[in-house]
Parts: sequence; structure tokens; C-alpha cells
Amino acid sequence: MLKRVINITPIDINFMTSTILSMLPFIIPLLIIEYGLMIFALVQAARNEVAYLPKWAWILIIVFFSIVGPIVFLIIGKKKETENND
Repeated sequence: MLKRVINITPIDINFMTSTILSMLPFIIPLLIIEYGLMIFALVQAARNEVAYLPKWAWILIIVFFSIVGPIVFLIIGKKKETENND
């Protein structure tokens, strides 16, 4: 069995570090939006009635499908409030 050796030089590490640091201004706002949306959807799922699936299933969808899950829940999973005009 052959073993591969990967040689990483200090120049490579410096390049990788500078690349990651240059992407941080784009990554941090996306993470804030993602987790904010997830927390908002989780609170809405916990407080309100849900449609089509049990509450626990919606919570799993919200948590495991990071951006898409909360959006899908807020569009179709949240039960619409009905107004009684008596």
C-alpha cells in the first residue's frame, strides 16, 4: 500500500489563510441571516399551529435543511390565522 505525502509549505498556509480571511466579510452576514432565519422559524413552529406535518417533523426540517427548511416552513408549514368577524 502506497502512502501519499502532502507537502504544505508556509507559503501555502499563508495563501490559504489570506483567502479565508478575504471571504469573511461575505460569509459572516450569510451565517447571521441563516441562523436568524432558523431561530425565527423555530420560534414560530413552537408557538403556532403547523400544517401538513407534525410539529417535530417541521422542527427537523428547519434544523437539517438550513436555508431552505425555514423558508419552506414559513411559506407552507405555518398554519394561516383565520379571522372571525362575528
